[in-house]
Amino acid sequence: MSSPSDLPPFRPLPDHVDQETDALGAPISPEDDTSPEAAEGRRSLREASRVPLAILGGLVAAGIFVFAIRGDEIQAASPTTPAPAEAEAAPIVPLNPDDPYTFAGLDIHPDRLYGQYFAGAFSGRAPAADAEGFLSDFLWRLEMYRNAYGVDDNFTIRVLDDRTGETLEIQQIRSARDAFNGSGQADWDAVNRQRRTVTSGLRQKWQDYGIPRENIVIRWGYKDQTLEARARDQRYITYEVNLARRLGLSVLATEIGTVETFNQDKLISSAGARSRYQMMPDILRMFDVEQYSIPVASGGSIEVKEEHHPLLSVEPYLMLVRAYANAVGHELPGISAYHTGPGNIFKLYREYLRANPGLARDDKHVSDAYMWGVTDGFEQVDAVSSFGPHSRAYVLKAYGSLRATEDERIDPGQTINAERVQLRPGASATLSQILTALEPHGRRLDWGPIEGATLYEKFRDLNPQIALPASNGDVPASGNLRLTATAGDIPIRFFLPAGASAVLERVGLDVIGVNEPFNERTFLLDESERTQTDRDYERLVSETGDFGFTRSAQRRMDRIHDQLQTLASQNPDSRYRQTQAKVARIHRSIWRTASFRSLVATTETLLSVDPRVNIGRQPITDASADAPSRTAPARQRDTIDALEPKPPTIEDTIQY
Repeated sequence: MSSPSDLPPFRPLPDHVDQETDALGAPISPEDDTSPEAAEGRRSLREASRVPLAILGGLVAAGIFVFAIRGDEIQAASPTTPAPAEAEAAPIVPLNPDDPYTFAGLDIHPDRLYGQYFAGAFSGRAPAADAEGFLSDFLWRLEMYRNAYGVDDNFTIRVLDDRTGETLEIQQIRSARDAFNGSGQADWDAVNRQRRTVTSGLRQKWQDYGIPRENIVIRWGYKDQTLEARARDQRYITYEVNLARRLGLSVLATEIGTVETFNQDKLISSAGARSRYQMMPDILRMFDVEQYSIPVASGGSIEVKEEHHPLLSVEPYLMLVRAYANAVGHELPGISAYHTGPGNIFKLYREYLRANPGLARDDKHVSDAYMWGVTDGFEQVDAVSSFGPHSRAYVLKAYGSLRATEDERIDPGQTINAERVQLRPGASATLSQILTALEPHGRRLDWGPIEGATLYEKFRDLNPQIALPASNGDVPASGNLRLTATAGDIPIRFFLPAGASAVLERVGLDVIGVNEPFNERTFLLDESERTQTDRDYERLVSETGDFGFTRSAQRRMDRIHDQLQTLASQNPDSRYRQTQAKVARIHRSIWRTASFRSLVATTETLLSVDPRVNIGRQPITDASADAPSRTAPARQRDTIDALEPKPPTIEDTIQY
C-alpha cells in the first residue's frame, strides 16, 4: 500500500532549459522572462517590427541552420513551420449523448463561446486594426503552445526569438523517437534528460550567433504525452464534457487534467495537490472526497483514496472552476484561478485598472485585463503577487492541448457505465459474496471498457480508489473487503457495473442502500430544473465580467446565495440544485475575502472618478483649449469594510 511519502514529489513537466528555478523550486519557462530586455522585445513583436539582424542573415546564408550534434542523435528540422491553412470551422453537431463527436464540432468549444472576447483572439479572424497592442503577443503565445502540444512531439525542441516571434530552429532527438516508434513506449523522464542536455547547447549556440540570452525562447513538444492523456481520459471524457455543459463552461475546462498531470491519477505535487486534477487536501475534503480504510475479512485493512477515481473527483474540480469563474467574471481567468488562486486574479485586475483607467472605463471586459496581465502587464502583476511564469502559461497550455485533440473522435460507447453504491446502514457483505452473487448473471451486467479476465480484476479496474492487490483468479484473501455502509462517519462508496444492484436484489443479497447511476446522461441538464434564481445568478456573473466588482453586486450575491441554499434544501435529491448551492457558497466565500474588498475599493474608485483626473488625483489639461482649467472637487469615499460575520461554513475555511 502506497502512501504520500512513498511517491516522489510531482511537478508539471518543465518548459525550461537551464537549471533555473523560481522561489518554489518549480522550473522557470525561459519565454516568460521578466527582464526589461524581454519586455522591450515583446513590445517590438507587438509593433510588428521585423528588424533584420545582419550577422544572423549572414549565418543563415552560410547554411548554419542545418546543424547536427552527433548526427545519429540529433536531427535538424526546418527553422520555420508553415502556418496551418485556415480551414472552415467544423459544423456544430446537435447534442445526442449516444453519438460520437469531436471537440471541434461542439457548441461549447471556446472559439465559439468566446470569439467576442480577448480582442477576438479566439474568433479565428484577423485582429482589428484598432485592437490593443498586446493582442499580437497574446496570439503568438497561443500559437506557441498550440505547437508545443499539437505539432511538436516529445522528442522535439523548438527555438524562438521573442523579439520577432520567429522560429529559429527545430531540433529532434531522432534515436529516441525511432525507439518510441518501434515500441510505442518511452521513459519520458529519460527523454527529457536528453532534451535538457541538447537544449543547453542550443541556447549557447544562438547566444553565440548574437541573440541575447534573455530573448531566446526554448519550447519542448508534448504531442505524444497529450495523445496519451486523451487515451487515458477516454473512459471519463463524456462525463467531463456533459458536466462542463451543465455548468455553463467550455470544453477548455476539461483540459485541466492534461495540463496538470497528463491525466495520471496517482501523482502528488510537491505542494501536496492530488488526483489527475491536482486539488489540495482541504479542497478535496470540502467536496467530501475522502481517504479511509476498509477492513479485510481475514484481518488487516486496505487503503481507499477517493481522489484516485476520476468519477469521484470530476465534479469537485469542475464545480471549483465554475465557482472561480463566477467570482472573477469569466471562465478563462477562472481556469487560471484554479491554478494561481482567485486572489491573484483580483490583483491582476487591480493592476490593470491602475495602469489603464481610461481603457477600463471604456466598455472593457475582464478578459481584456487577463490578456494584458499575461502580456504587457505581466511584470507589473508578478511584482505584486505570486502570479508567476507558470500561472502566466496555464490557460495557454490548456488551449494548446485542446487544439491538439479537438479533432479526435470521442465515442460515448467507450464510457464507463456504472453504479456508485453504498450499503444500507446495518448491512454488511464481503467482496467475495458480492462477486459470487453477480458471476452467473454476466449478461445482465454492463462492464463496458473495463478490463480483466475475472470479476475480481474487473472490480479492481472499476475501483482504482481502492488499493486492491492483483490476482489472476478468485478474490484473494488479502483483497476480500468486508464492506459496510461507513468507515467511521465516512460513507464507503464503490462502483459496480450497471445492472448489478438489481441482480443482487433479485438473488437475495439485498444490501445496497444508495445507487447512483453513472452513464452518458448523468450530468445532462434538465432545463425544467432551472429557475429564475439561476438566471439571476448568470446575469450577475455576466455583469461582473464588465468590472462589476461592487458592493451592490456583493449584496446581490448574498441574496442569490440564500435563495440557492433554500432551493437545494427543498430538492435534496437534485444533483443540479446541490451543485448550484455549492458553487454559490464557494463564490460567496471568495467575495468575502480581503483581496476582493481591495478590488472593490479600486474598482469603485477608479471607475467612478472624473475621467479628466488621473490616477494620482492631479488635474490634467482639459481637452478643450477654451475650457477653463479647474480641479475636480474632492469627493468623500466610503471605506470598504468587511461584511458582518455570519456563521462560518466549510467553504469559509478554505485557502482558495
